[in-house]
Amino acid sequence: MSGGLWPAGSACLSNSAKRAFWGLFCLVCLAAGAQAQERREREPNSVYAERRAKLAAQVDGPIILWGFTGREEISEAYVFAQEENFYYLTGHNEEGAGLLILPPAKGGSPPTGPREILFLPAKNPQKEKWNGVRMSPGDPGIEARTGFAAVKQFDSDFRSTIENLAKTFPAFYTILPYQKELGGYPHEKAVVDWLQLAGPQAKLKDIRAQIGAMRQIKSPGELAFLKEAIDLSLDSHLEAMKLMHPGLYEYQVAARMVEVHAWDGSEAEGYAPIVGAGPNSTVLHYDKLSRKIGDGDIVVMDVGAQYSGYSADITRTIPANGKFTARQREIYSIVLGAQNAALAALKPGMDFCGKNGRSVQKIAYNYIDTHGKDLHGKSLGPYFIHGLGHHIGLNVHDAGDHCAPFQPGMVITVEPGIYIPEENLGVRIEDDVLITESGHKLLSERLPRDPDEIEKIMAAATRQRAKGEKAEARETNSSVETSADSAVIRGLIEKYAKSVDDADTALAAEVWMDSPNVSLIHPLGHEHGFEQIKQNVYQHLMGDTFSERKLSVHDVSVHVYGDAARAEFYWDFAAKFRKDGSPLATHGRETQLYQKENGRWRLVHVHYSGIPVTGERHGF
Repeated sequence: MSGGLWPAGSACLSNSAKRAFWGLFCLVCLAAGAQAQERREREPNSVYAERRAKLAAQVDGPIILWGFTGREEISEAYVFAQEENFYYLTGHNEEGAGLLILPPAKGGSPPTGPREILFLPAKNPQKEKWNGVRMSPGDPGIEARTGFAAVKQFDSDFRSTIENLAKTFPAFYTILPYQKELGGYPHEKAVVDWLQLAGPQAKLKDIRAQIGAMRQIKSPGELAFLKEAIDLSLDSHLEAMKLMHPGLYEYQVAARMVEVHAWDGSEAEGYAPIVGAGPNSTVLHYDKLSRKIGDGDIVVMDVGAQYSGYSADITRTIPANGKFTARQREIYSIVLGAQNAALAALKPGMDFCGKNGRSVQKIAYNYIDTHGKDLHGKSLGPYFIHGLGHHIGLNVHDAGDHCAPFQPGMVITVEPGIYIPEENLGVRIEDDVLITESGHKLLSERLPRDPDEIEKIMAAATRQRAKGEKAEARETNSSVETSADSAVIRGLIEKYAKSVDDADTALAAEVWMDSPNVSLIHPLGHEHGFEQIKQNVYQHLMGDTFSERKLSVHDVSVHVYGDAARAEFYWDFAAKFRKDGSPLATHGRETQLYQKENGRWRLVHVHYSGIPVTGERHGF
């Protein structure tokens, strides 16, 4: 993901074919309730305790932080993820939590009470019926579970504790608000406003810089999480190289990459996937993903997985048809040369911003500016329009001083780019790098950067795809029953569409196999068993959510393989929300799997994929 703008005046599915059946999108994104983002792993409680102790040693007053409250919720799409600094110090993803850290006692005097307290919301059995069990102060063993000597109730104890501290300490430390990109300004302002009411005489000091400096040096556990995120991202980029061909949509490439991440354990993406073809390759943070990829397009893919809260950031630029044009290869080679020049200089003491030969930004810029020309014979330096890199961690643009000299344990991106809109030609190559004692380690080295290697991967995939298509054609034509079976399945697809239109579970039962082994993919997991599909999809989603529904299918393709069959088609879905009558219009592609049992075809799996919005989205 491209670095920040320069200041004014600056010069695979992991090779598993079976995963191709799984997808990430469904007809509409409707969650049953607000769920917390499950981090796959976390570091031991002792690591978070060490961070809190290190931070406390740098201040002379209480440190007071809030986690996010959950009021940041946006409708049914809401998934809770903790404020990064709070998570860094606690390792807990709980809504409505608070944190108090007291400085060390003066003069070595014995402590009079706990020096750090975690505040959690009171237990709410009614809410837990919807959102699952959450930690609460009264849970048995809550102190050992959280790693805090004291855990108290937020709504009854937090304010009174702060009010008492205001009588003793003249200053509080918190994160003061600022209005910048990714600043978390509304949340931070709410905390400051609350503190000024609870302790009006206390002076508020900013703790942001101290936490940011700590976050820039990664612990062994953080490095392990980042390596997992990076490896998942490398798998997805390799899969995208193999998948790529003219005729795909940008969103289909992104969907396959996200699918690879999710299948292998990523809980989310580090940022919205960027897949830009042709003219969109020159847009730094392009997010529409609506273009059909054309023959001759260059495609920028900036997609990174998140693992246990830590985000990778990887970019590759590839030719849609598997072969760089002469001009595309020229610009690509210049960007690669600039990246290699910057990587060769990476070591402790260098930085992104410094002078006197320390800036890797300047090294990359000078390389681009002295190699190649635009169509008017001018140097290419002005087409490198963003910073060379940034730190990654709990945020893809991680906390801390961007211009700080590199130290061992920092993980940064190196991502030069050239963007020439008049040529519809953008190239960015981005890798993740660990700064070591003696230099650096390229954490994303497994993913090819050399244009010849990229072309070889894409050519091999094209040959394999052609073989598969020929084999599929032979298999399809080998059965004398293919035509009749295909007609039966097409009829079931018509019934399937009507069952959705009418929210008709009786008609759906004629189509679906009544078995716990059937499945339907949706973005938050997937439904297992016809009874669950009937309840959640037909009755709840279609029946309760929409007052009107119309599912139209077209371009149906059916492939029969003995007693198994695969159907693919495109669909258009139009509906009105029951709540307010607002319209919804989407379209996409669907894959269905059928099984023949006792001479009868039944539906066993549905996978929705690729859903661009065709009308204005309302309601979610």
